[in-house]
Amino acid sequence: MRKLKLFPKIFIYTLSILGTLVAIAHLFLYFAFPHFYLQERQQELSQKADVLVESLSKVDEQEAASALQLYAKNEGITAYLRKESNGENLQLGSELAIDENSDQNSVIIEDRQVTTKDGKQMQLQVVTTTESVKQATKVTFRYLPLSLAISIFTAVIFSYIYARKLSKPLMQMSRVTKKMMELDRDARFVNPRADEIGQMEMQINELYEHLLSVIDELEEKNQKMIQLEKTKVDFLRSASHELKTPLAGLRILLENMSLNVGKYKDRDKYLEESIAKVDQMSVLVQEILALSKLQEETLTKEEIALDKVLPEWNREFQLLLQEKGLVLEENIEPFTIEASPIALRNVWNNLLMNAIKHSSKEGVIRVELKDQSLTIENPCVPLTKEQIETAFSLLPSSKGTTGGGNGVGLYSVHQLLEREQIEHRFFATAEGMCFEMNFKEKA
Repeated sequence: MRKLKLFPKIFIYTLSILGTLVAIAHLFLYFAFPHFYLQERQQELSQKADVLVESLSKVDEQEAASALQLYAKNEGITAYLRKESNGENLQLGSELAIDENSDQNSVIIEDRQVTTKDGKQMQLQVVTTTESVKQATKVTFRYLPLSLAISIFTAVIFSYIYARKLSKPLMQMSRVTKKMMELDRDARFVNPRADEIGQMEMQINELYEHLLSVIDELEEKNQKMIQLEKTKVDFLRSASHELKTPLAGLRILLENMSLNVGKYKDRDKYLEESIAKVDQMSVLVQEILALSKLQEETLTKEEIALDKVLPEWNREFQLLLQEKGLVLEENIEPFTIEASPIALRNVWNNLLMNAIKHSSKEGVIRVELKDQSLTIENPCVPLTKEQIETAFSLLPSSKGTTGGGNGVGLYSVHQLLEREQIEHRFFATAEGMCFEMNFKEKA
């Protein structure tokens, strides 16, 4: 029974209940009908006797017999009348139909005392047999199997309709939830009912939509993690390459100095070069560690008024600007964005430092915030398209930059802006290079 599906289960349970009720009803009818019918006959006979008493009280003794005879004949009963005045006994009506071969014969008798119109006393006895009861019972039992068959057939039809109607929404729910288990994004309960099952369907719809949103969110985070892992692999591969070149050069210098070979006998000169290479690698390692730390941190977003923070950040670079004889021009309109202050500060520091580092001496660096777009433009020898792509995707090569230095500036900027979902581009202009950030979608 446990392995059956819902519809046959409901059908069998319903049919069993209805079949049991039908059987109990017919058994009750079989055993109780004779008793109740006999009571009904006795009550009916008692009423007839009362009617006779009332009728005889309106006639005199001479007319009583004829009146009683007529009534008994019409009603199909047998009556006995005893006149106390002369002791005469009269049998009126038809003879009692008694089957002498039956062992279940019984007689119903009703006795009444009658006073006629002329004051005479008579004893009235109304009698009937149970043969009529038996005949009625026999007829009833003859049709009892037919009644039972019709009742069972009706129970089967009703059970089928009831099981179908009751199981239909549940089977529909099973089909839809099965599609939901398969993550079919179109699976929904359409036009939910107005009852409790309909409320359950709406709740399942809401739960499934929430589940899909969570899955999408997890999928998005998973893709970001995959991209982050790929970025880390590329980053470490590039960092290894950038560290390999100065390390090889440093080894050549130290080895030649240790062997006193040629020009490397001038150890003081090449020791300074060695120290410079060590410093160069140290700066690179610090930049790598800083970027790695920023990538792993959870950066909380806040509202940042760029027109207020940018001038403050720019003032910290005044000494570097003065050393290179550069001028910083600012054209900043009021504008507020939502971003991580730590990430945005790191981005701006890298961009401004890169602009100062690679700008031509006594040039003008222009910072403009207008129409939800922030640009920083510096005068220099423009980079080629390949050099720009390399600067964004991998660590810039010492041979590929105009300043001839190593670093992770633009790479760090690109990664942080991608994380903040801020559109950006780096392109060449007639006077040099320009970096643009677009906040229109973030406004």
